[in-house]
Amino acid sequence: MNTLKTCSQNLHHGVVPILGILILCLLSAAAIPADAKQPLFNVYRRIIVLDPGHGGRENGARGADGTTEKSVALKLAQLIAAELQRDYKVTLTRTDDYHLDLDNRTALANHLKADVFVSLHTGGSFVYSTAGPIIYYYQNVSKPSSSREENPALRGANKNMSIPWHRVQSSYLERSRILARMISSRLSTMNSIKTIRVQGAPLAVLQGAQMPAILIEAGYLTNPAEEKNLRNNRFLADLAAEISKGIEDFLPRTD
Repeated sequence: MNTLKTCSQNLHHGVVPILGILILCLLSAAAIPADAKQPLFNVYRRIIVLDPGHGGRENGARGADGTTEKSVALKLAQLIAAELQRDYKVTLTRTDDYHLDLDNRTALANHLKADVFVSLHTGGSFVYSTAGPIIYYYQNVSKPSSSREENPALRGANKNMSIPWHRVQSSYLERSRILARMISSRLSTMNSIKTIRVQGAPLAVLQGAQMPAILIEAGYLTNPAEEKNLRNNRFLADLAAEISKGIEDFLPRTD
């Protein structure tokens, strides 16, 4: 913009020949970096944080053939990121096989002011026939019978005080539930998935998230058939595509 203004001023005052000015302006415009020409698009893209569960010394669930939860979670996160990164800013809480505390995972999403937080896992059970994805949203085990939040006379009395970490996600409960249901709806279109459950649970990785947040268990590694699926690149790619569509279905609701 400054280059074009200078060119205009030079033309007005007749500082240099017109042909030379035109050449100078064209060369200067071409020299502007491509990523500097679309600043608004980059600034206002929605932010999605994907959290591959476990890592490092924490393997998570393990299948009979040796498949680990931490490896499936990372691969799935990378595939989802590849689906979404063209239109959104996508960040992974971990990008390799290393340990990360639960609080740090959520804190990263809060620091980035993410629009969505999705933690990715697989299930494990002593009952080998247990199968199917589960999508969790945060829900307390029980609600306090008497507290400032539950007493209508005291609502808003402490609105200038910071909300305790363990109660932050309560403000996003309904939106988190909607996000979970939208992803569940997309996963139900996959022929290889027979049952999908959506339910609330007091999961520590979700409780401090200051945005809609869910945890997806993509299947059970302890189920031989599901372990085989979760080792299959084609299945994981299809799973990632449907999860991505569910996130994209949800994001317009946060406008």
